[in-house]
Amino acid sequence: MDDEVGGEIGRDTGFATTLAKGLEVLRAFRPNRISMSNMEIAAQTGINRATVARLTYTLVKLGYLKQDRSKFRLSWGALMLVNPLLADAKILQIARPSMQKLAQDLGGTVSIGVIDRANFVYIETSRVNENVWTSQDLGTIGPLLPATIGHALCAQLTEAEYAAKLEEMRVSSPELWAKYGDAFAEGVESCRTRGFSVVRGTWIPGTHSAGVPLLRDKNGECFAMNCRVPIFRLSGNQIEEEVAPRLKYLAESVRNQFSFIKP
Repeated sequence: MDDEVGGEIGRDTGFATTLAKGLEVLRAFRPNRISMSNMEIAAQTGINRATVARLTYTLVKLGYLKQDRSKFRLSWGALMLVNPLLADAKILQIARPSMQKLAQDLGGTVSIGVIDRANFVYIETSRVNENVWTSQDLGTIGPLLPATIGHALCAQLTEAEYAAKLEEMRVSSPELWAKYGDAFAEGVESCRTRGFSVVRGTWIPGTHSAGVPLLRDKNGECFAMNCRVPIFRLSGNQIEEEVAPRLKYLAESVRNQFSFIKP
C-alpha cells in the first residue's frame, strides 16, 4: 500500500491516502485471519507498523475494530458498512431457494460473487448441510484468474473494461497471471459463447467447478454464480454435461424473476 501511494495514486491530489490506508486495514481481515496484531496487519497490508498503530487506534475509537490486548478484530460496527448494500440486493432473495436446492441435488456448494479489483467476493453461498468438504462463505475473497466465477464475472465486462482488468491482474498478480492467464482467457470466451466455463481440480484440489454469468445491474455491477462439487461425487464428464447446464438454467431463472420484479 505504501508503495502504491508513492506511485501514480500518490501523485493524485484528490486521493485521501490516510482514508485509503484505513480501509486497507479493514480489508486485511479474513475468515482465516479474524484476529491480528499491528505487526500482522502491517505484514498483510504493506503499511508501516507505526501508521498501522495509529489507524487501529482510530478504528477502535470509531467502533469498526475491537481490541483484545495486543490483537484486533472487526467489530459489529463494520457490518453497518455493508448492511444497506446487502439489504437492497433483491437478486439474493430471489436466488437463495434455487441455490440451496441445486447444492442439495449435486452435493456441492453454490455461490454468487461480484468483482473486487483483481478478486471476486462471495456475497451469497448455499451448501449441503452434511458436506464435510470445506466450502467458501459469505465475504470470502479470492483471485479472479483461476476461478470459474472470475471467468463468468469478466465475461460481462465491455472490451475496454476487460482489457483494463487483464492489465490490473497481470500487474497485481504476476505469478497467477503466468500460471492461469491463458486458461482465464479461454474461460471468459467459453462463458461468452457457451454460457459457462469449467475448471477441473486445478484451483481448489479435489473439486471441479462450473461458473456462469448471472447479470449486470443498472449500476454496472456484475454478478456471477459458480458451483463447486467434490470430485468423488462426480462421474465422467458430469461437471460439464450436468452441473454446468443446471447452473446455467438456474441463472436464467433468476434473471427472469429479477427482471420481472425490479422497478
